[in-house]
Amino acid sequence: MGYVIVTDSVLDIEEDFLFQNGICTVPLSFTIEGWDTVEDDFGRTVSFSDFYQQLRDGKLITTAQAQLADFNSVFEGILKSKRDVVYLGLSSGLSGHYRIGCVAAEELRGRYRNQIYCVDTLAVSGGQTLFVREAARRKAEGMDAEQLVEWAEQFRGHIVHSLLVDDVKYLQRCGDLEQKNSLFGPRTGYCQLLHITRNGVLAQNKKVRGRKKALELLAKQTAAQLSAGDEVYISHANCVQDAQELAEYLVEHTEAKHVEYHMLNEIVGAHTGPGAVGVFFYQGEMGE
Repeated sequence: MGYVIVTDSVLDIEEDFLFQNGICTVPLSFTIEGWDTVEDDFGRTVSFSDFYQQLRDGKLITTAQAQLADFNSVFEGILKSKRDVVYLGLSSGLSGHYRIGCVAAEELRGRYRNQIYCVDTLAVSGGQTLFVREAARRKAEGMDAEQLVEWAEQFRGHIVHSLLVDDVKYLQRCGDLEQKNSLFGPRTGYCQLLHITRNGVLAQNKKVRGRKKALELLAKQTAAQLSAGDEVYISHANCVQDAQELAEYLVEHTEAKHVEYHMLNEIVGAHTGPGAVGVFFYQGEMGE
């Protein structure tokens, strides 16, 4: 018996963590210049450095959701082992991927006695990473599936997503993530500070002329929001020095308990473009 946590591949995390905690992922995919489809596999098939260099070189990279059969394969494998499924899907405000997972769950519910629970995390990238890590921690502490779902539905409304992108052209041209192009307006010469709303939708925060000023503003805004004991995750699109300097600033100027940085996953990176930096943390008490 028991249950398995399932999530989507849009995580900024070491794959070993997923194996160690028995977490399954349903991969999204991408194509480069319309050629062979590559499943998002944490940089194994196409390395992160190569991926972001191809974006810099102007290659057209488009992303796609998993198919219904992909969800069925993952869910059914778990159900056949007599375990429940707790699916923590990336924000439905950014992608239709979560909705496909819900369709798969509905199709399978009548065929197995075990349960499939679906939770829209309203998160992505480092926010999804934070969500899944906390879920794994609570499962290890003994939460059953129903308790975890109840916790997740409370937790999801408190994850802060802040994102800096150099050029919104990637958001405007790339596949799966759903955006309104008119939201961002003129882009020349400006960096964009964006955030994800409490409804899981991408929104504009501010346009800033010059990357250095934008990074400074991101650092100061984040520091002002953090509380003692917070855990902070930083994701970067192949700009590790900026991520490192941001982490050092937050350690020096706040009482955050833990700050770490990772490479931004390739699916989200295809939309943000190279040079993007994201900051993610939970605003409130982790025990809520």
